[in-house]
Amino acid sequence: MNVKKQGFFNFPLGKKKAQGLSLNTIIIAALALLVLVILAIIFTGRAGMFRRESGKCEAFGGTCSRTGCTGEYEKQVGYDCDLDGDGTYNEGKAIDGVCCVSV
Repeated sequence: MNVKKQGFFNFPLGKKKAQGLSLNTIIIAALALLVLVILAIIFTGRAGMFRRESGKCEAFGGTCSRTGCTGEYEKQVGYDCDLDGDGTYNEGKAIDGVCCVSV
């Protein structure tokens, strides 16, 4: 009696023409991808927090002033001031002031 062996989904077993990825390889690749995504989320969140802190005028040794920079201080563009304390930076000289750094 000539009976062919049947595999999963009734595909005949025997000569394989192609070699597929093992299940272990697929699981390891999925876990590695998950770890990379989690690390990316962590580091982009921390990078944003670092940018918020490092952009402040005081972090560069400056002071914020609504009247402008006088004497041995000069205005620095790109540093954040928030004199009204509302959490929104650089709303203008009259509201948040300008960053003055000693020369």
